[in-house]
Amino acid sequence: MSLRFAAALSALLFTQAAFAQVPAETTPAPPQPKLQAESPAQAAPTPARALTADDVAAYFDGLVPWSMARGGIAGAVVTVVKDGQVLFARGYGYSDVEKRTPVDPNTTMFRIGSTSKLFTWTAVMQLVEQGKIDLDKDVNTYLDFKIENKFGKPITLRQIMSHSAGFEEGLRYILVPDAKNLQSLGDFLKTNIPGVVYPPGDIIAYSNYSTALAGYVVERVSGKPFDDYIEQNIYAPLGMKVSSFRQPLPEALQPHMSKGYRVASQPPKPFENVGPFPAGSMSSSGADMAKFMIAHLAGGAPLQVKSARMFEISKEPVPGITGFGLGFYHEDRNGHVVVGHGGDLELFHTNLSLLPGDNVGVFVSFNSAGNAGITGALRTAILRGFVDRYYPGPALPNEPTLATAKEHGQKVSGEWRASRGGTTSFLRISGLLSHAKTYLNPDDTLSFSGFTDAANAPKKWREVQPFVWREVNGPALLKFQMDAAGKPILMATSDMAPVMVFMAADAANSTTMALLVGAAAVILLVTFLSWPVNALVRRHYGRTLPFEGRDRVFYRVSRAVSGLLVALVAYWLYLLSKLGTSIASISYGLEGTLLFLRVLGVVALVGAVFLVFRAALTFRDPRFGLWGKIANVLIALAGLVMIWCYVTYNLVSFGSHY
Repeated sequence: MSLRFAAALSALLFTQAAFAQVPAETTPAPPQPKLQAESPAQAAPTPARALTADDVAAYFDGLVPWSMARGGIAGAVVTVVKDGQVLFARGYGYSDVEKRTPVDPNTTMFRIGSTSKLFTWTAVMQLVEQGKIDLDKDVNTYLDFKIENKFGKPITLRQIMSHSAGFEEGLRYILVPDAKNLQSLGDFLKTNIPGVVYPPGDIIAYSNYSTALAGYVVERVSGKPFDDYIEQNIYAPLGMKVSSFRQPLPEALQPHMSKGYRVASQPPKPFENVGPFPAGSMSSSGADMAKFMIAHLAGGAPLQVKSARMFEISKEPVPGITGFGLGFYHEDRNGHVVVGHGGDLELFHTNLSLLPGDNVGVFVSFNSAGNAGITGALRTAILRGFVDRYYPGPALPNEPTLATAKEHGQKVSGEWRASRGGTTSFLRISGLLSHAKTYLNPDDTLSFSGFTDAANAPKKWREVQPFVWREVNGPALLKFQMDAAGKPILMATSDMAPVMVFMAADAANSTTMALLVGAAAVILLVTFLSWPVNALVRRHYGRTLPFEGRDRVFYRVSRAVSGLLVALVAYWLYLLSKLGTSIASISYGLEGTLLFLRVLGVVALVGAVFLVFRAALTFRDPRFGLWGKIANVLIALAGLVMIWCYVTYNLVSFGSHY
């Protein structure tokens, strides 16, 4: 989010809240069992506005078009439901910019990304209620292949639904450019099994694979293809006629599908095909999503599930930070339970949120990524602004900053890695590209890199309980889990969806290692570049290379190996950097490239060993003076660092998963 846009958006939300009116008296909703809203209240008491159709229209009509115009967003849809009825439904902008086709909340279809998962989880719970699935049974019981793990604990559907099954991240075939190349669900799951890198049930690490696995369980237990099951058991009972998981869409629905855009001023991009389709391939209209929200707010009776059971907190990232229910995750605010799920493809960005205790649901979806990917931040701002406007909380408690803030702040300062990521594939090298850091400020507050306020300044947090920091002038918490020796091992915050936890970084994910690899790369690059430079200098002065025979071969091989080692690492990092702009660019069709890189990697490893061998030879060669020996030792050390890098980051692993 750009600084100007973020500041302006924050100001607009504040202005709307500032003109709040006192609502008419209402009867409070009955409490929900085990749905404690653990997020604190908002920063200052604000009178609530009445949740009426007119006021909701004023809120969204003021915020959404303004944000779309400044964010380069082509179209959006918003639906709000309350007490079993659609309170508000509006389309904004265009589903097809070139044809000037307006978004219709009743018929225009949006790709809802991972919000699709709520339908998969609902299907699982239908079969649980029928006694056909046991959430605590080994998931292998329901499969025709086996998920192996080294921890001696079975993976269960309960863990899968809270994203704590222990799977690492996988990107292969997540997005497929042509629907003709999509695998069947079973084939996708069998050929893309990720590593189980955490003990099942211990760590939240969001996983698309695990949701696809749950969809496959639905297929096998019900005896129906996943698409058929959803259509017959969810869409049909709710009357959702403008929704589908199918790729490509059924012919009758294709005219309703919105185009997808990077930004509104650019041509549309092709339809995004999702490989693990139960995890994110659904397309739907705002009106259909309203029916789904109403069904769950009504307790799930129309769907033959117990929705309250799905809303109950099943797993927290760290104790005291709200986490996942059974599929729905919590983003509680102002003392109100808020459950739902976001959804992001490269073009479409979505959020569905339910306030079960208030019988209210909000769905918003955009058909564009927008300038600098603004829609991800915008959907969060819209939800928080909505809750603050209609369900404000009391003032934050006047908690003093603990006297231990400096001591504890020093203890928890350091580098962290996200639990969601690649571990056994080349994706692990992403640890060299980015590092999350906590650091102590001079005023003994704590900051966490990547978390900024509306002015793009680092947020500050002050310690209000031992190893619990509250956002300064804000509601969010930052909490650390310590080990028996008093060292921080886990960190989580209520300032984001609980899709992962942060873990104390190991050497492979540290700035120190990034600098070491960088220094080795510089040494090897200088070594390689010195080869042609020295040749030009010798030619200019009419001199010859002071080596003959084997020594001349060794010299040239060492220079070539140096260049190869640097070039390969640079290309791997380039490959990973593309994730920031397009997952699709590396999720499909990389097999040939990866094989070539890995074969060259093996050659480079052998060459790195040669660099060490050559350095040893220089110590017995009187032609090399002190500086010559030092130079070759540095080259050898750089080669050893690269050997470590290639092995640690799985750059010479020939497995197909990534």
